[in-house]
Amino acid sequence: MERKQNRRKLLKKLKNRYRLLIINETNLQEKTSLSLTPSNVLLIGSAGLLIFSLISWGIYTLFPGVKDYAPGYSQTFDGKMKNEVLRKISTLESELEMSKKREIAMKQIISGEDVTAYDIPYKADKGRDKEIAVNENKAESEVKPKESRSTAPIASTGSVGIDESDDLDNDFLFFTPLKGSVSNAFNNRTHPSIDIVPVIDETVKATMDGTVIFSGWTPEYGYIISVQHQNNWLSIYKYNAAVYKELGSYVKAGETIGVIGYVDKDNPKKQLRFELWHNGVAVNPLNYIVF
Repeated sequence: MERKQNRRKLLKKLKNRYRLLIINETNLQEKTSLSLTPSNVLLIGSAGLLIFSLISWGIYTLFPGVKDYAPGYSQTFDGKMKNEVLRKISTLESELEMSKKREIAMKQIISGEDVTAYDIPYKADKGRDKEIAVNENKAESEVKPKESRSTAPIASTGSVGIDESDDLDNDFLFFTPLKGSVSNAFNNRTHPSIDIVPVIDETVKATMDGTVIFSGWTPEYGYIISVQHQNNWLSIYKYNAAVYKELGSYVKAGETIGVIGYVDKDNPKKQLRFELWHNGVAVNPLNYIVF
């Protein structure tokens, strides 16, 4: 009796209906939905596995050579021979090219030209930072320096209080919190932030990894969320219609933390007010992020 009851419960669970929703993360609009039951999922999965097996069997039957490159199959003698021949050809080509360069260098030595040990090619050394090129006219070393990137920060228009001699961690990568046009530029005295107006309503993303230190409602700016990042970076997001992270939450760069949409008489259009601070000083986000 108990076994029959358990069987009935199992059948009932398999017949329960669930709805799968597909939502656009940008504007949180529902795109489509699908009603499924566990039994339907099992049938679809079994059918997919069967179709995949039939396709794989058909490929291996029509093209037997594919088995030589498929994991789990032992390579045939012909496949091993092909791979071995290709490897040897590649090695011989490299050695032939190196022999030609050595011959050129030796001719330059015989003719009396100045040639150093660095001008004679040898097997690649990954620890060597120089790239040597030998031509038929003259043996010379061409040093390829490592690419260097300027770490000096870009001066922000109309901003003061930023020490330009201080490197503001340009090695950090900032994620764009919201794509759109800047309607109000940065000014450290009157407007230490920028206003971004998007083309359509969309969510706000965290610009870097960090911890939420404020998340709540204010009558002046709607919902505000502030994220503390490493190395004394701070980002603030204002004029949100809603926020999705609580105080103390850890967020990743590019993770959705809110959605714009708060408007009032002082802020008649939907926009995001974005602030970026470093060591307690407001910096121009346009120097670090492309909106």
